Amino acid sequence: MDSIQRVTLLMDLLLAQEDELGIRDIAGMVDVPKSTVQRMLASLEAAGWVSVSPETRKYRIGLRFLAYANAWRLRFELVRQTRHILEDLSARTQETVLLLVLDGDCGRCIDKVEPVKTFKLVAEVGKTFPLHAAACGKILLAYSPEAVRDRVFSRPLEKFTPMTITDAAALRDELDRTAERGYARSVEELTPGAAEVAVPILDRDDNLVAGLSVAGASAEIEHRFDDMLQELRDAAERILPSGAPSGPAAAQGGTDE
Repeated sequence: MDSIQRVTLLMDLLLAQEDELGIRDIAGMVDVPKSTVQRMLASLEAAGWVSVSPETRKYRIGLRFLAYANAWRLRFELVRQTRHILEDLSARTQETVLLLVLDGDCGRCIDKVEPVKTFKLVAEVGKTFPLHAAACGKILLAYSPEAVRDRVFSRPLEKFTPMTITDAAALRDELDRTAERGYARSVEELTPGAAEVAVPILDRDDNLVAGLSVAGASAEIEHRFDDMLQELRDAAERILPSGAPSGPAAAQGGTDE
């Protein structure tokens, strides 16, 4: 059995499993020496094709590989593999953390972690939201395919609060700035009294995988946008190290609105 056949066999095994597998288990199932399996997994992990749990040191299919798989499986793995990062981010910021994906012409919240004391938000797990309002929507729209943008702009932009951007030209400018600097921010654009900052989670080809945001009461978040942004970028880097936005605008923090 050559190296390519071994890698294929290993990936097929991990794809078929719902649970994590240890090196010894994998070696026994594919009938490959444990040392060889360990070297293969180390290389696959470095490339993002497999993921190892920091707690159990067991392996499962990685997010980079699943970016090429169906959306349902990707979302399932996104939630499973990022939950501890979202919990840590919420604990560090003491605000609500949302994991977001593009779903047709709208966004969808696929996971949420709230601190004990929290400003209750409209976004709930499984609920959809518009792409033109609030940081959660704007970050997805800014990195979405042009066809999605065209469909969003083909319809009137609904006004949810006095702060919602409903002028098409103004929104296009806002999306261009968002993509250039690598983050979106909002104050009371979708929910009265709420503020939010969001960053994209990108694959190695700069394709959108998901969005990550911190949201809460505007009185508690507006003056902390810079700190929140750095925490978000650090968390996004932990989720997909290759997906951090590139370029000087993305490397600089700060609120420039």
